Amino acid sequence: MTSGKEQPLFDARGRRTPFAGMRVYSRVASHYYQLRQPAVDCAAVLDRTSKHTKAGTIVPVEKFKTACDGLLQAVKDDASLSNLLKGVHVPFVCPKISEDKDLGGEFENDWLPAVSSAFTGMFPKCHFKATVQGESELGGNVRVAEGSRYEHFLQARRVGAVVGWYFPEALLGYDVASQRSQMTSLTLPENLVLSGGFDVAAALIGTPDLLVNEDAYPPVLCLSGFQHADTRLMLCFKAYGLSLEFWGLSQMLTPTTTQVSEQWAGGLTIFTVVK
Repeated sequence: MTSGKEQPLFDARGRRTPFAGMRVYSRVASHYYQLRQPAVDCAAVLDRTSKHTKAGTIVPVEKFKTACDGLLQAVKDDASLSNLLKGVHVPFVCPKISEDKDLGGEFENDWLPAVSSAFTGMFPKCHFKATVQGESELGGNVRVAEGSRYEHFLQARRVGAVVGWYFPEALLGYDVASQRSQMTSLTLPENLVLSGGFDVAAALIGTPDLLVNEDAYPPVLCLSGFQHADTRLMLCFKAYGLSLEFWGLSQMLTPTTTQVSEQWAGGLTIFTVVK
């Protein structure tokens, strides 16, 4: 299979079309597990992010909207990527950081509480829970997954606010290793990355009802741009009833074989910097 702008790499529902070497639950996804497309309200996304991350004013709403529109146009103009827009996609913004922090520590101490605050603010009768299986911790144990391109996202946070779109079902049914390895065949290598912790958390802060679907079972959102030091674990957000949970979950089907699940969905994130 070749890549590039000559052919679409995504199907009519925005899922990456599997190719040789990809380990997937099914070549053609059943979409039994699915999200609904939320209404896009950039002003509300910006307000929630400012409030729940306690970042104050991040960017003017007009700049946020303009950056979002420009990213969507870039995807639309790339024939290999344009079908991404047929899948669920939500905007987000990450505040600029002044210094690098430990990835796991920042995610646990800053981002998970913000996700919890945003979710329970919208759904006060529901709960948010974070669990890491075994005795593993996030602090000191999270790094960028090789091949994910996620280092570009981290570098961008030092330059300015990061505005982007999260495509949560782009890699539906892919095992974690294949989510990472397929990245080499995608265009826009500097700003199209495998979704990881901060962008997905920001998307859930801006759109807290993303995993709420009363008409179908939602997928598990893999944070495969992150790699835990315990390689048996995969990091994810998932719905539990109408509640939201973060898990460091075993991906081992047997001691030597990783799981491939119809319910697991890797995401793709496209972003730009707004100063």
